[in-house]
Amino acid sequence: MNKINKNIVALGTNSFFTDFSSEMILPLLPLFLERFLHASKGEIGLIEGMAEFGVALLIALSGFYSDRLGKRKILTLIGYGFSNLVKPLAFFAQSATMVATIRIADRVGKGIRSAPRDALISHSTAKKSSGFVFGFHKMMDSAGAVVGSLSAFGLLWFLGESEATFRTIFALSLIPGLLAMAVLIFFVVDAPFTPAPMQRFRPKALSAPFYWLVAFQSLFSLFAMNYSFMILKVEDNGMALAMIPLAYTLYNLILAIFAIPIGKMADRFGKATLLSVIYMAFALGTLFMACGTLWGAWIGFGIYGFFAGGFNSLAKAIISDTAPTELKATAYGVYYTSIGVTTLLSLAIGGWLWDNYTSTPLFLIASFAAMALSGLLYRMRKHFLIKI
Repeated sequence: MNKINKNIVALGTNSFFTDFSSEMILPLLPLFLERFLHASKGEIGLIEGMAEFGVALLIALSGFYSDRLGKRKILTLIGYGFSNLVKPLAFFAQSATMVATIRIADRVGKGIRSAPRDALISHSTAKKSSGFVFGFHKMMDSAGAVVGSLSAFGLLWFLGESEATFRTIFALSLIPGLLAMAVLIFFVVDAPFTPAPMQRFRPKALSAPFYWLVAFQSLFSLFAMNYSFMILKVEDNGMALAMIPLAYTLYNLILAIFAIPIGKMADRFGKATLLSVIYMAFALGTLFMACGTLWGAWIGFGIYGFFAGGFNSLAKAIISDTAPTELKATAYGVYYTSIGVTTLLSLAIGGWLWDNYTSTPLFLIASFAAMALSGLLYRMRKHFLIKI
């Protein structure tokens, strides 16, 4: 039977309230940029890409420093605190540049917290159940996201689709953000350890399965798109603005439902095998969206939720299994840095393609690339085998 301790539950609860706060804002931000601040798809893609790149660089630094410090909670607290306090400042944004600054600052907080938090989770997790535990954490993430996006939908529905409503929602996101901080401060316990002697990091200190994971996830991220392009695509397909947070809720609901089952299946059948299934799910979801129909948008968003339920949580579980204790946060940092670089390229190029050639070629390229990588990963899954 899979078991989780109180620290995992507390970290999950913190993530619930943080995502509650974030998902009141995130499904609306691309629409706010496009509709009220008149940003192009290329500008939106560049903003998201720079934000993800900033996260990646800080995760690497934060992970390395956490391993040298021998503590996890303090950096986790600083990161969550920064994000939860800066996001509501979107209320004051008057230009795409201001939104970009806030968005990047929010991701700076994520960059500071992610590696030490994942290492803190890993510290309380046995290898045989790492897929389940990271799936549980992702499920709590997504449950908060469901509540957040439903809150945004309800407020849009009752208050109208005006700019003032958008700004009101941004301001209200501060409340769950403060609750997240309270949980982290009072209920999460640190897992101190004796850091390894200070020495130059050698790549060979991390395993071959880890580097295979980084290679596949980075290549996939080069062709994939994040939530902002999905939201803009469903609007392109004819979905009413007030309904988009509801579609985003469907995405988060499916993510929450499948996060734990995906983790359990990964523990049983192999994490690389399940990751290849996740790649194929993304391919099918983007193919439905590329059709250009309203139903295709709904189905695509639902499948995208299944994809998101496993993409990062399976990667985290593989890293948890393969990285030594004193280098876990460093390993997460290396992973996120690589993903950040390829995501920046993906979103910048994708936004340019959309502005110049419409969205259909962009989504078809992403779909076929994901199919090819899914088949290749399945064939090479033995490279991810881990002795437990």
